[in-house]
Amino acid sequence: MRYRCYAKVNLSLEILGRRTDGFHELASVVHTVSLADELHIHPAQRLQMRVEGQEIPPETNLVARAARLLSSTSGEQQGATLRLIKRIPSAAGLGGGSSDAASTLVGLCSMWRRRPSTPALGQLAARLGSDVPFFLRGGAALMRGRGDDLESLPPLASQWLVLLVPSHTVADKTRHLYAALDPHDFTTGNVTLRSAERLRHGAELEDGELVNGFERAARLVFPGLDETWRTAERITGRRFHLSGSGPALFTLAANHAEARQLAARLERLGPQVFALRTVKHARASLRRGAIEYA
Repeated sequence: MRYRCYAKVNLSLEILGRRTDGFHELASVVHTVSLADELHIHPAQRLQMRVEGQEIPPETNLVARAARLLSSTSGEQQGATLRLIKRIPSAAGLGGGSSDAASTLVGLCSMWRRRPSTPALGQLAARLGSDVPFFLRGGAALMRGRGDDLESLPPLASQWLVLLVPSHTVADKTRHLYAALDPHDFTTGNVTLRSAERLRHGAELEDGELVNGFERAARLVFPGLDETWRTAERITGRRFHLSGSGPALFTLAANHAEARQLAARLERLGPQVFALRTVKHARASLRRGAIEYA
């Protein structure tokens, strides 16, 4: 079994305030995009894991955690060999680990012939991280609460965008970003709700609706991000937006040709640059050289 596990961008992300449970209330429109990791799952007598392309510490390896969680909660005696080929930059606000974890749950359920209900699988996914339930389905969704309150939206049909991923060495970046927030970063969520409504009616999103409550904090937390951000906007003449908690930045493009043209202008900055399109699913099954969407 082989899957392409797609990344996501937060087309909008608003932070409404701090909850009584210590977490923050969010409102976000999120969409899967064509940048993907690849996950291979083979039958085996015990669980085994191998990662290629990036070093992932065992304590943050969501594929291994997802496999162990499903095995322990289902009482499954079979094993599996999981081989993950990483292409989505880690800790960048793109949800790569969460996407891999969701594909692990789906793939192992299929291999082990487990048929949990959709709510039960969603509950397992939520135990792995707030983004993981979204990646069980992917496409476009309105996220609320801690990120686990999901409403599916009509996906954008091949919206092209350019993604710029500056490197960073900030450990535990999410904790630092939340600590850097102040009350001025909190909003009502109304911009995100308007964006969701536009998707429901098949309308294109506008630059003014691509907001992110972490923008100010991210410029402080990630050294050099503010300069890279400004340079990217100067080179392209386009406004760039933060995805998730960053530091990944994106801008929308009219078509594939424009996306490639903008990406070419950014290559001299050094960070990873991708010309991408939106996709309607969280993963694609790879069979006989063809892609069958799951």
